[in-house]
Amino acid sequence: MESNSRMNPFRKYLGLKDFKSKDGVFEVRIDIFPDLLNFSGNVHGGVIASLVDMSIGNAVYPVLNKNQYSTTVELKLNYLKPLNGKLIVAKSYLLHKGKTLLVGKADILNEHDQLVATGTATFMILNKVNKTL
Repeated sequence: MESNSRMNPFRKYLGLKDFKSKDGVFEVRIDIFPDLLNFSGNVHGGVIASLVDMSIGNAVYPVLNKNQYSTTVELKLNYLKPLNGKLIVAKSYLLHKGKTLLVGKADILNEHDQLVATGTATFMILNKVNKTL
């Protein structure tokens, strides 16, 4: 599970569980529960989009220094098949790290390890500003 400093209410509501593999691929899991389903009983596309964004964010975070943070500036998805069952798995990794932009990729898998969606996201690297009063 991720540290409390990186946990926000939305991630907590979705029930994200983070795992980092040894080869630089970040794996994030969500147990499917009824609130995540759309009217047809499949996981809502917005949940999948959020998972792509957050899982790639997990791959971005470790390459930032302590004076930096990032924000998503572009998100692209391809939904390949309906997602239902008990579990969602996202496997993400960085494709590119530049001076100001990072690009990552995430594959979304069902509990049978079948690809159900794939996406990329671009994050902008920003510098933290010390605020003084």
